Amino acid sequence: MTSPPVLVVHALGRRVRLRAPALAGHRRVCERIAEQLAADPACEVVSIRPMTGSVIVERSEGRLEPERLRALLAGLVDGARDDDGHPIGAPRPEGHPGPTRVARAVAHAFAGINADVREAMDYRADLGTILPVVFAAAGLAEVGATRRLPVPAWFNLLWWSLRWFMTFNPGAISEELHSGGAEGQPGVAGEGPGEAAPVCDDL
Repeated sequence: MTSPPVLVVHALGRRVRLRAPALAGHRRVCERIAEQLAADPACEVVSIRPMTGSVIVERSEGRLEPERLRALLAGLVDGARDDDGHPIGAPRPEGHPGPTRVARAVAHAFAGINADVREAMDYRADLGTILPVVFAAAGLAEVGATRRLPVPAWFNLLWWSLRWFMTFNPGAISEELHSGGAEGQPGVAGEGPGEAAPVCDDL
């Protein structure tokens, strides 16, 4: 099996951004690799985004060597194992083929937007906290303007019923996923930088 690819996305003297697609969706693996990278004297600040597999390495003095960091990260990714002991770059089982290309593209886009919002809000809020407030305010404004409470559409009722089921029955959903009865696997939402061995917080 060929080693998972690691790419140098952007490089400055004291800041290098890499991307390891194999890390996407493996939060615990990202935590371990962040700790291992932070142990290197050249890597003063390490930020990993589990949603995208993006890795940012920074230092305050001296210059970083992008190719050395790429080789170092590639070695760590190549030797990384998931919670079941399988290589993270190995093909997924038939029952868990993983997300589609479109799903990955949409998730990647929203993860980037969410990261920008967090940075703009000085990491005090993100899309997961701002959007509910905006939607609630818009709903109250509509009721105040029309002086009536509209009846929810059938598709809203259907969506709410599904959402409530997923919220209050996580055990049943988890059993179905692990038994191979449904496609996909749990992911990690939200991302943001940190220091030493950072991994993004959940939304």
